[in-house]
Amino acid sequence: MSEIHASGYSPTIKKRALSRKLVAARKEAGLTTTEVCRRLRWSATKLNYIEKAKWITPNSDAVTDLCDLYGIEGDERQALKRLAQGARERGWWTRYNDVFRSEFPGFEAAASSIRTYQTIYLPGLLQTAAYMKALPPVVGIEDPAEIKRHVDARLKRQQLLTRPEAPCRLHAVIDENVIARMVDPRIREPQLRHLVEMTALPHVTVQLVPTGAGLYQGAGEAFTHLGFSDPGERDIVFLETAVDARMLEEKDELRTYMLRFGRLCAVALDPQATRDRLIEVIE
Repeated sequence: MSEIHASGYSPTIKKRALSRKLVAARKEAGLTTTEVCRRLRWSATKLNYIEKAKWITPNSDAVTDLCDLYGIEGDERQALKRLAQGARERGWWTRYNDVFRSEFPGFEAAASSIRTYQTIYLPGLLQTAAYMKALPPVVGIEDPAEIKRHVDARLKRQQLLTRPEAPCRLHAVIDENVIARMVDPRIREPQLRHLVEMTALPHVTVQLVPTGAGLYQGAGEAFTHLGFSDPGERDIVFLETAVDARMLEEKDELRTYMLRFGRLCAVALDPQATRDRLIEVIE
């Protein structure tokens, strides 16, 4: 079995890595899922949840049973156990399960790079508190306490851009109509100034697609691509709809969205021109 990486910022990623390693171990042992379930007297659902990283809190006993069955001993066995222990930790985002509808914050917390394209709202990592506060009422959330929780959760997310060790790299392509929709001057000017300040960070790149671009290549639904420094981790593309959030990770899917992001970057203003444009709008 390939080397096990148990480090990282996120238990969500550790859970995903654990599941991937257990699948690889099963295949190396030459066992089918049916054979594993028969030998361990497990239901197919239980094994599927383990191998698809759907288990809520990885069970050490289940990992031990699989190690016994697959003949995993020594350092590899201990590494898997440590990975399972780390995967059971609770990330900060679990305190906001009423705010986040998916595991996206857990994956985002472990990302080394984020590429995002937005057409309606500013990327969450670049929003001011005032902008955040204006968003919940758009989807029918009016309770002040609930709005505060949304703002607190979003501000917590932004810490990955300012963490002292290896801050995440962010590259955002934003349709200029997002800027035009900010009509409240109490929100608009502080938010634009914040964007300008963020573009000064060496690990943050912002590009605007000008309204003058007309119908442009790559236009369509918003998406976010998460990249991971661990070569064993496969990148992810997240698509959020009114119904649910989809996670794409097949190679052809990732390739499609990376090509699309490249087209968007090509049609957008370059980073310096974007910064100049933001300053022009403020003035």
